[in-house]
Amino acid sequence: MTLRKLFAVLLALLPWAGCGAGDAPGMPRASFPGRDPRLLWDAEGRLNVVYVEGPAVVYRRLGKDPLGPVRVSPPGVETAAGRETPPTLDRLPDGTLIAGYPVTLPGKWKSELRVQRSTDGGRSWSKPRLLNAPGDGAHSFLSSAASTSGAVAFAWLDNGGGHMGVRIASTRDGGTFTPAATVDAWTCQCCGTAMAAGRDGRLWMAYRDLEADDLRDFRVLRSTSNPPAFQEGTKLSADGWHLKGCPETGARLAEALDGTLWAAWFTGGGEPGIYVTSSKDGGAHFAPRTPITPAGQPGRHPEIGVLADGRLAVLYETVGGEHPEIQARIRDPQGTWEEPKTLVPEGDRKSVG
Repeated sequence: MTLRKLFAVLLALLPWAGCGAGDAPGMPRASFPGRDPRLLWDAEGRLNVVYVEGPAVVYRRLGKDPLGPVRVSPPGVETAAGRETPPTLDRLPDGTLIAGYPVTLPGKWKSELRVQRSTDGGRSWSKPRLLNAPGDGAHSFLSSAASTSGAVAFAWLDNGGGHMGVRIASTRDGGTFTPAATVDAWTCQCCGTAMAAGRDGRLWMAYRDLEADDLRDFRVLRSTSNPPAFQEGTKLSADGWHLKGCPETGARLAEALDGTLWAAWFTGGGEPGIYVTSSKDGGAHFAPRTPITPAGQPGRHPEIGVLADGRLAVLYETVGGEHPEIQARIRDPQGTWEEPKTLVPEGDRKSVG
């Protein structure tokens, strides 16, 4: 994903949150080398970050009681994390941190997924454990989420069945994992998976499906079981995008404060661009899509999240020009999308990385 230094962009959004975390004294602001970050606020109000620096996965903690940088992946291990498959980071109820990432293997399109845990707040990390079933091939496009029931679920794509498909596994301690299970054996080959956790142990997982005539629409699956077991999914939107090739851009999910499930994604079906939709019934049905990017300015690589005061934020990278901008759209409490805000101007990418 091209939104490198995304943590700096998200921190820039925090002051828009009114009386929420963005106005808190000592709000963490930092700049350091790295790319493709994953962020996680913990119960103590600290911002935990894993990101890629050189060949390594690195951890930092910002805010009160700062820590790092701490190398997560062992020396000599080269991570394949980046773009559509950044590292993952989750926190169990007992404070255990769990990080996951793909590792490059010798040969073309060969990789595996490794998971490490820290039981001392990120100061040290366990030896890596293999997440996917042992075997040759590609294992990547990893996503994860920690449910309120205390399990961390993982989703990824691999070609163990002869074609890229979605697999899942879960853990309750970061040391032992359920056997990898196939959710869909035939999917788009290189669009990242996405997961989100909601109330009452709910989890959602989104992926770009591959149907007849190269139709590449998204599906969202739901789980309320423990360990997670995802049910047959619902189409996010009938975009009707037929493409002989891979878009290389996945969907993103977020639950609003009122329990509404939101999704953001890019499609070339109809007017190309970034769209959002929402579900009021836990992902069983989705409203008609709403465009976020103006006609003729499609954008790419969206991110979606909820600000401290409940407003929804969608970030994306503009398309066109030598130096794309990073912009955001904010949805106010009345349901109106504000005009795009430029977070990183064209030609000023170095300010965030």
